[in-house]
Amino acid sequence: MAESWRERDLGEEVEYYFAVKKEADIALSRSGLNWLILRPSLLVDGPGTGVVSLGPAEFHGRISRDDVAATLAELLHEPRIGRQILELDEGSTPIEDAVRANVR
Repeated sequence: MAESWRERDLGEEVEYYFAVKKEADIALSRSGLNWLILRPSLLVDGPGTGVVSLGPAEFHGRISRDDVAATLAELLHEPRIGRQILELDEGSTPIEDAVRANVR
């Protein structure tokens, strides 16, 4: 069954991928590990803008692979972020500020 936010049938193989990924996310979130799950919107090619929208619930639009990579690098260098699921989309907040805004 397709996730309710998706408006299209992605086929059996992709649906299976999402089901297995969901199971892995649940197992990780229930573990004792210090984890972080980043869920970017639709990945697009092209240069990054350096500004994003990052938080526990974001609209699903699109984001450049460059901005995803830059956000991941910034998240890896912020030891106070952990045990969260964050969604990432194009936005208007500089990446460093967006990451800091999600420190608990």
